[in-house]
Amino acid sequence: MVAASVVAFTFGSCTLHDGEAVSRNKLYANATDVDSEGFTFLKTGHEKAVLETELAKYVQSSAASAQAKALAGRVIETYREIIPGLQELATGLYVVLPDPGMPAFQVPHHFAADSIAGFDSEAYIAHVQHEQALMLEQFKRASRNTVKPVQHFAHEQLPAVKTLYADAGGQEDHGAHH
Repeated sequence: MVAASVVAFTFGSCTLHDGEAVSRNKLYANATDVDSEGFTFLKTGHEKAVLETELAKYVQSSAASAQAKALAGRVIETYREIIPGLQELATGLYVVLPDPGMPAFQVPHHFAADSIAGFDSEAYIAHVQHEQALMLEQFKRASRNTVKPVQHFAHEQLPAVKTLYADAGGQEDHGAHH
């Protein structure tokens, strides 16, 4: 009798009941409508986009070179469109963004204002190039995801991410196949 009650409760808690917009599995067990790779793309893509945007805003208000400030402006412009799109996509797939555990933005110690040395613009440009290479790889992978909305979003945003990577001085390896 106890086993039957447990089975009934387990299956009953995951189904959609009359008057409920979503299943209890989504409400209480954090179930999503996306696979693990898509989930990772949404979480890390959003986190990186937000952190890079905040860092770019800091760079624009610092004593950085004109080149670094211009690149920071392109970072802000690119992710101004992508961040809300990631949030909307995540909401439709029952993924919570921003992640409640996401740390508040803090300027990385190697970019913090230093009255002696000043802002290292070259290090920032190298940082953007490195981070955009990672974002480009994430968007490429997501553009082949099995979940069609993730695939479509990533494919649609891929040109902007490629352009930002190129603006940072990155070059794609067109001969490489993964």
